Amino acid sequence: MLAAGQADIPGDAHEPAARDQHANAMLPRPVELVVKGAIVLDEPMLAFPVAVFRTATTPHTFGNQNPQTCSDAAAGSYIIGVALEPKWGFRLMLRSSTEKITRRQAVQAAGKALAGVASLNALSSLSSAAGLSNVDEAPPPQTTPADTHSIEKLRIATCQFPVSASPAENAKYIRDCMHEAAGAGAHVLHTSECSLSGYAGCEFPTFEKYDWDGLRKATADLRALATDLKMWLVLGSSHFLDENTKPTDCLYLIDPAGKIVDRYDKSFCRARDQKYYSAGNRLVTCDIRGVKVGLAICYDVCWPQLYIAYRKRGVTVMIHSFSNARDKGENCLDTLNTREVPTRCADNRLWAVANNSSQPYSHWGSFVARPDATIAKQLEINQPGMLVHDFPDTLSATGWYHNFKPMNMADAEIMTWGTPSNHPRQRDGQSEP
Repeated sequence: MLAAGQADIPGDAHEPAARDQHANAMLPRPVELVVKGAIVLDEPMLAFPVAVFRTATTPHTFGNQNPQTCSDAAAGSYIIGVALEPKWGFRLMLRSSTEKITRRQAVQAAGKALAGVASLNALSSLSSAAGLSNVDEAPPPQTTPADTHSIEKLRIATCQFPVSASPAENAKYIRDCMHEAAGAGAHVLHTSECSLSGYAGCEFPTFEKYDWDGLRKATADLRALATDLKMWLVLGSSHFLDENTKPTDCLYLIDPAGKIVDRYDKSFCRARDQKYYSAGNRLVTCDIRGVKVGLAICYDVCWPQLYIAYRKRGVTVMIHSFSNARDKGENCLDTLNTREVPTRCADNRLWAVANNSSQPYSHWGSFVARPDATIAKQLEINQPGMLVHDFPDTLSATGWYHNFKPMNMADAEIMTWGTPSNHPRQRDGQSEP
């Protein structure tokens, strides 16, 4: 018998639809499942649960009898597995007591049950019978529709438009988006990668003879408008360092007073990016209306450690700007980011707001991703648009958390790809454009 610390898991009738072809029982409310332990079968590294099912009236004990013929006369069925559901609690996989179960079926069910028990860290190691360890990183609390109505909301508007090489033209789009966002009650407007400056190697071939003064004027005008509208602005641009040093691909975090609170520089730069930009080497977080956000840019999503690092800093919402546009047609990017961003969210129990330029051909439309790996909202490709979403958010109506113990990074994990400049204007997150 493996020792197991008791874990009381509240039940709920709102569990996900059945996915097991055998059976899926809904238990009377209120219910409670108490995991008592696990019995190891003949096959190594598999276990069968011992549980107590309690209702408000009659407790029933389901022990582990012979896996080949086990039954419970009182309930008229027997447990072949307990699948713990991250969002709503658990579900029991039952069979009628008149049916028989083969040893193979029992082993398969035990594997499912073990996965559920392990998800709560009730069985930290089957190779050791000495006891169980506690979870060393508590998962964030689940936010459900019932408990979010009274919580102060952060409303984020994210926009897409056809980014060009002209800061003045780009600024017109951004001003319109800021007014539209303000009219929708948004507290933050989020723009795409290099949405004001244009993206080097995409909108224009080089920074040689680039109009930095024109970019500074456009930035100052937008900061003034943020003050007028009392709005936060996450502004995609390029940050000048000096005439001999590559600029950074950046997001300015501008507060409702027009101040640059901080600046995130793209940490992971593709080979093409490195021809034009210095890589970033620090993370940026900010608490806005009680929601802690983290900033990221495009290729950062391909490096799992970045979202992990933000999760470890207490971030719950990622604000992630992309530029996957102005292309010849479909390629792998049509699929990559609409899958990779939700996966990063599922891995780290985060939400993300991801946007893109709409300059044709744009590979995907801006979207909001949830920790259950679903996309809450998404815009169409190749056309300007805006979506607005409130945080704290819920999971989808049929979703649940997938990861009870998110992965950690290696101590020596790299956090940049490319060469940071070590320029004082790069080290200073509040340096003027």
